[in-house]
Amino acid sequence: MKALLLALTLMFAMHEAGAACSEKRSRDSSFVELAVPDGAPRPASVEDFRFVNDDTTYDQLVAKVGPPDASSGSRTSYFIWCFADGTELTVATKDRVAIEFMRYDGHQIYKRGKKKE
Repeated sequence: MKALLLALTLMFAMHEAGAACSEKRSRDSSFVELAVPDGAPRPASVEDFRFVNDDTTYDQLVAKVGPPDASSGSRTSYFIWCFADGTELTVATKDRVAIEFMRYDGHQIYKRGKKKE
C-alpha cells in the first residue's frame, strides 16, 4: 500500500513539474513539451548533471539522466528538464552533440571551454 501511495505521489509530482515548465514558458513560441517515455530514467536533482564536462555529448547526457521534458530555440537548441519544485535545468547545444552550456534556476552551472587548436 505504501509503495502504491509513493508511486502515485511521484507521478503527480512529475506531472506538476511538466506543468510548471509549460506555464513559465507560455509566451515562448518555440517552446515544445516533449513526451517522456514510461520507464525512462529521470533526474532526481541538479546533482545528477554534475558529471558533464567538455567531452560529454548530448546523447551521453540523455542516456544517463533521461530525456528532457521540453525544448525550445531554433539555431541553438535548448533542452529543458523540469523539477517538482518548479526549477528548470536547460542544456544548450548547437548541433545536438556538443553541450555549450547548462543553466539551473537562472545560474550557469557549466560552460564549454574554448576548443584547442
